[in-house]
Amino acid sequence: MTRFQLVFRDGSGDRIEHWDNSHGGVPHIEGRLIVDGETYVIRGADWIIRRDGGEDDFPRFLCTLVSEPAGA
Repeated sequence: MTRFQLVFRDGSGDRIEHWDNSHGGVPHIEGRLIVDGETYVIRGADWIIRRDGGEDDFPRFLCTLVSEPAGA
């Protein structure tokens, strides 16, 4: 099981979440491998994700909001 940290930044402060996955020992979001600088949809919003340090066994990623979910 791979554990990693996502730090969401949306203008109202940071929100930190710890995620787990079981995709071959590398971090995935919704079944998709995390690639630095790519955009991912999380809870209906688009986020650009960048590696932000952390240990190899507990990576950390900074998530910057690209667009709000429709109707937000």
